[in-house]
This record gives sequence, structure tokens and C-alpha cells, in this order.
Amino acid sequence: MGLYSSISVALSGIRTTQAGIDLVSRNVANASTPGYTRKVLPQQNVVAGGQGIGVRSEGAVRQVDLFLQQQLRTQNARAGSLEVLSSFLQRVDNLFGRPEDETSIAGVLEALGDSLQDLTTDPANSAVRQSVINQASRSAELLNYLTNQVQGLRLDAENNIATAVDDVNALLQNIANVNVQISQRQDGSISTADLEDQRDLAIDKLSNLLDIRVVEQNDGSLSVFTSSGFLLADKTAQVLNFDERTSIAANSQYSTDPAQRNVGTISITSGGVEVDLIQAGAFQGGEIGGYLKLRDDVLVETQAQLDELASGLALAFSEEQVNGVAATAGPASGFDIDIANVQPGNEIHLNYTVTPPGTPVNITFIAVDDPASLPLANTVTANPNDQVVGINFNQPIGDIITDINAALPAEVVASTPGANTIRFLDDGAGATSDVNGVSAVVTPAALQDAGTGLALFVDGATNKIYSNSQDGQTQKLGFAGRIQLNDAVRNDNTLLVSYQTSPATPSGDNTRPLDLIRRLKENQREYHPDSGIGGGGSPFSGSVDAFARRLVSFQTGQVAEVKRDLESVSLVKNALEEKFADGTGVNVDEEMANLLVLQNAFAANARVITAIQEMFQTLLTIGR
Repeated sequence: MGLYSSISVALSGIRTTQAGIDLVSRNVANASTPGYTRKVLPQQNVVAGGQGIGVRSEGAVRQVDLFLQQQLRTQNARAGSLEVLSSFLQRVDNLFGRPEDETSIAGVLEALGDSLQDLTTDPANSAVRQSVINQASRSAELLNYLTNQVQGLRLDAENNIATAVDDVNALLQNIANVNVQISQRQDGSISTADLEDQRDLAIDKLSNLLDIRVVEQNDGSLSVFTSSGFLLADKTAQVLNFDERTSIAANSQYSTDPAQRNVGTISITSGGVEVDLIQAGAFQGGEIGGYLKLRDDVLVETQAQLDELASGLALAFSEEQVNGVAATAGPASGFDIDIANVQPGNEIHLNYTVTPPGTPVNITFIAVDDPASLPLANTVTANPNDQVVGINFNQPIGDIITDINAALPAEVVASTPGANTIRFLDDGAGATSDVNGVSAVVTPAALQDAGTGLALFVDGATNKIYSNSQDGQTQKLGFAGRIQLNDAVRNDNTLLVSYQTSPATPSGDNTRPLDLIRRLKENQREYHPDSGIGGGGSPFSGSVDAFARRLVSFQTGQVAEVKRDLESVSLVKNALEEKFADGTGVNVDEEMANLLVLQNAFAANARVITAIQEMFQTLLTIGR
């Protein structure tokens, strides 16, 4: 190797060192830039004819732990979902307050109980009766308000989904555009490291919105999929569509059937076919997953709790228990039950035993007016042991009996000894069946001469007494938003005391007030497990005011649980971020140390060139 080749080698060293210094300056300048990763400059010995002729730097490359990066994105999705849930559930908790707060629903029902207690001691006092009216009206109004707020939160979630979908589409287009640029530079002539940073930053933002899976392709592009396998972006971007709704009510529910769905869904076109991504389970995490969980699950359950409370409150005051009267017909025995006051949604309970096997059977017959609502599911009632049978009561009594017998074994027979009576009998001499008991729970329309209960509340949509009708859309759904004080009681508060007309109830009689407070604070009811309070096998049982306290406490427990989950995920996420930053972030101290190495290398290469120049000068001197 001669001096000419030596100077060429030294010059290549200077060029490589200059490129290294340029890269150090970029690393240091972007040390705090979001998404920027430390770049390194690979060097390669240039060989010709089996001999090194210099050094060459390749394009800047990143040093990224892809496995760690995917773990971090997974935690991003989990944290994104939990942050949304935590924020919204805190708002719900603030709405419901604490059980001891006077303004909470538990506190308001406590005040209603106190006013009823005052009424038991002074039923003739109009001011005391008016206090009960005011507290009952306040209870209904608070349930209405809470319903409006919960549905407002669902609408907020709907709006936020729309915004998030727009963000997703923008990010997918960005990723696709960068993919194209990277794939066009795969000949190695130009580094793609900065473009990869730009793409990763977009993917990281995307992972906070939904859970994704990323696959690298041979041309350097990345394919982005939903966790359920739908392609979102490669060198082209899919467009997510969201048919946002401008209003949401308690009966606005998601359904896989477009005809039944009345909230927005997210779809893409895959293979020429429109796909509902919510139905496909594409949003289990991320902010979108959190908003969907709120809109379609958590807040729907919150509304169910309010509806269950409103239903229990209305029925607790108005329901009357009708017990069967022993009846016989020859050797057969059983019970007669009066159905005069049966309303749609009211229940007739039959308990019988057939031997063998000798196991008691519970059947609950539920009255409906619309046969299109039949059959009813066993889950209509809170009792997990119920066999539920819907019966069309909007037909002649003979047809009602026929429908009831169709649901009974041959050993138990229903008949009618009178227009408003149903008789259930065993098989008599056969002694293979026993009718153990028959009862009914009815909601009389009359405010007097129908027992000591009182229909204090009505369904504001119809201004009729609430009976938990199953006709069409169940009456309970959204009832907390419609419950109202009965105008007849509002206009005549003596009805709080006067429960019969013949003989007339004395003004100082506290029989009805005592019964009303017992119904609110003592009578035990089972509450449907779809409220999330109590399990399917063991529904919550308690008084109305006890359920109200449990409902309020549930919100506090729910937000605390989500916060614990968020703290746990955040710890993992923060640890991964720190580890990822240690491996890929810019360490300024290391860069300064590297700069010193490069300075020394530059000086050394320059010194080599100077020495060669001196040698050339010596040769020129000899030539003279």
C-alpha cells in the first residue's frame, strides 16, 4: 500500500468520524424529543483485492427491543382502558355520594322514612302529611336526575368513541404513509431510522386507543392488526366507520342485530364485506375499549341498579300479598287464589310436589296483556329456583286456565270456580301430587279499599300504577327516569292515612302509615342480579332502604377496585417505560463520552494525513 492509498484510508476515517459526530449532535439535540430513539452508526471495513482500503459508515440504525416494545404497547392499551373507566366511575361515585350523605339516594330515602315515622305519630296533621309528599317527590326526582346523568355519561362515552375513531383513522393513515416511505428506501442508501421513530410514535399513540398487534414485513413496513386479527394498516390504511348517535336513553342498547341496535358501532370493510368490529371483539382494551365497556356494560348496569331501586320502591308501597284459600273437590285438595287485582307483571306463585321424585317445584305465573311477549325467560324473576311461565291474562278466564294447565304436569290441575278465581288441585286419591301452597302478589289500581298499601308512585310515561309489566319492552327498563309521585296522592294527602271508605278511616288512624314505613324499612325483597348487586344464585335480599345503601356503597367499591387495577397496571407500565428508555433513549453522558472518542479519532486521522503530507514533501525535496 502506498502513500496515496494511505491518505485515502485516512480520509475515509475522517468522513466516517464526521458522520459519527453528526449523529452524536442529533442524538443530543433530540434527547428529550418524544419518540426519538438513540441512533448508532455501524462501520464496515472496506476491502478490495483481499486488502482493507478504508472504512465506511452505513446508515444510522436504531437499537430497539421489539419484544419489550410490544409488552409496553399491551400495557398502554390496558392503562388507556382503565384510565377511562377510573375517570368516569369517579364521576358516577360523585353523583351517588356516600350512604350517610343527606343528598344521596340512600339519604333521601332515609328522609322519606323519617317523614313516615313522623306520620305514624301524627297522621291527622296536614303539614306532616305534606312532608311525606315532599320527601316522596324528592325521592322520585332524584332517581330521575340520576338516570339523566347516567345516560349523559353514556352519551359522553359515545361522543368520545367518535373522537377516538377519528384519531385512529388519522394515525392509521400516518402509519401507512411512513410504511410507503420506508419500503422505498430498503436499498440501504438512506437510513430509515428517523422514519421508524415517527412510525413507532404513531403506533404507540394507537396502542393507547385500542389493543393492537404489529408484524414486520420483508420490505421494512409494519402491518398493524387488531388483537382479534383484523388488518388496520400496512402500506394502505383501513378506515374505521362509527355511526354516532346524538342521543342515548336507558333503552338505547348495543345489539349484534342492526335492527335492534340503537347506539353507534365501529365497522370496517374487510374483503368487500362490512364487519362490525365490536361484535368481533376487536376492542378489549385501549380508550375505545374503556368507552365501550362504560357505554354498553358498566353504565347499563348502573342504570339497572337505579331501575331496580325504583321498581322496588314503587312495588314495596303498592303490592299486596294474596294468600290462597284451602279448597277441595272430592278427594282432590288444593287452593283457590283471587286474581281480581292482577295487573300485567303481577305474579302467581305455585308450589307443588309430584312423587316420584318428591322434589318441591316452584312455578311463577306472570300476567301479560300482549301474547307477543311470550314466552318469558326464567330470569325474569330474581329467584334462581323459579320456573317462570308467562300467561296472557287479556283473554277469557277459560283460555287462561287452558294456558296454565299446559304448563302443569297431569297430576296438578287448574280450574276456575268463579270469574276472578283460579283453583289449583292435586290428584286426590292418586296421592302422587300435593299442592303445597298458592299465593299472588298484585298491585291494586284502587288507592282505597284494597289493603293498607298505597300506590305512592306511578310510571310517568303512562301515569299508571307501576306493576313491572313484561309487555313489549319491560316496564322496569328506564323506570328510574320515569318514576313520579302519584298525582292523586299529591292532590289529596289524606290518602296517606285513609285506606278504606266503608267504614271511613279515622283521620288519626296510623294503620296505613305504620304499614308504609314497614314496607320501606323492614319488608324483605329479592333484587334482580342483573343489577350487579348479589349473584345469580344468591340475589340480594333486603329492605328498599337497605338496597339503596348497598347501591351507593357499590359505586364506591367499584371505583376503588378500578383504581387499584390502574395503579397495578401503571406500575408495570412505568417499569417497562423505564427499561425501554434505558435501552433506546439518549444518555447524554454516554454521547459526550462517545464524542471524545470521535474527537480523538478525528485528530488521529488528521494527524495521519499530516504525516503523509510531510512524507510527500520530503519526497519532493529529494527530487530537487
